[in-house]
Amino acid sequence: MAKSRHQQKSRSHKPRPTSKAHKSVQIDESSLLEPEQGIVISRFGQQVDVADQDFATIRCFIRKSMQVPVVGDRAIFRRQEGLETGVLVELEERRSLLKRPTPHHGIKPVVANVDFIGLLLAPELGFSEMMLDRYLVAAQASDLPVWIIFNKWDLLDSEQQAQIDQRLSVYQELDYPVYRISAKTGLGVEQLKEDFLGKKLLLAGQSGVGKSTLIQFLFPDSQIATGEISENSGLGKHTTTASRLYKLDHNTYLVDSPGVREFGLWHLEANDVQQGFVEIAQLGERCKFRDCKHLNEPGCAVLAAHENHQIANTRLQNYQHLIQNFDQVFL
Repeated sequence: MAKSRHQQKSRSHKPRPTSKAHKSVQIDESSLLEPEQGIVISRFGQQVDVADQDFATIRCFIRKSMQVPVVGDRAIFRRQEGLETGVLVELEERRSLLKRPTPHHGIKPVVANVDFIGLLLAPELGFSEMMLDRYLVAAQASDLPVWIIFNKWDLLDSEQQAQIDQRLSVYQELDYPVYRISAKTGLGVEQLKEDFLGKKLLLAGQSGVGKSTLIQFLFPDSQIATGEISENSGLGKHTTTASRLYKLDHNTYLVDSPGVREFGLWHLEANDVQQGFVEIAQLGERCKFRDCKHLNEPGCAVLAAHENHQIANTRLQNYQHLIQNFDQVFL
């Protein structure tokens, strides 16, 4: 008998064995200094880098009894006297948490305490409304606002810019902020940086869209590997392997996480898809039937609005595709 969707989600997996290196680590509790507050800026297996109040970095071991820390976690740690290491002892309550599904139908936390997601797009990989809408669904499910950042704008001629502008206007009309920038030349980046001040941003996007170049522009003192588009495949070369937090000031930082190059959606429900299309969710409240899927049902307010040109063709088509192929797309 085939397993149900929820059975697939909840099936258990054997825990991975603890590494020998981690087993051999013995912490002398008497060597630990007083607790301090910090923020997790990167994780490496059973260790994390924690930035203290002066944003100096301390490599900390993770206590076995703790929940899994992620980049952005506010934490309590204790230094080891005379060493440049310490122990992570407690995680503070999270304001937000972005999760993603794993290939084994598990859910993995990715980043904590960000205010919004900056979704970076670029022309070489092609502007896909379907890809963008999938990101928006995932972000909405985590209750995180999205800024749409179109990079490498300088590579487009005026005709191409006009075409992309028209397509982006659909999202601007839905109140998604849209930035047109060039991280290489600095076009539009100062305005982005000004709006970014005082916020915590997760930068997401496929490989090759210029994330590393943008981070290098915003944080010129950081050593960041940058990659180009492969001439053979047309795909971006992966240059970052671990999530990392970059700080402008105490109230402003950016998280780069390779784990969100593409959002998987299998862990969501059909209603989450509807909520991810904000205009469809709002209009859906007026439908004749509460369980209306906005496909061909009578009395559907969404379909009526589409006929009156109140919903863009691409948005309705993408929504209907995801709903009609829900099991195939998300399982």
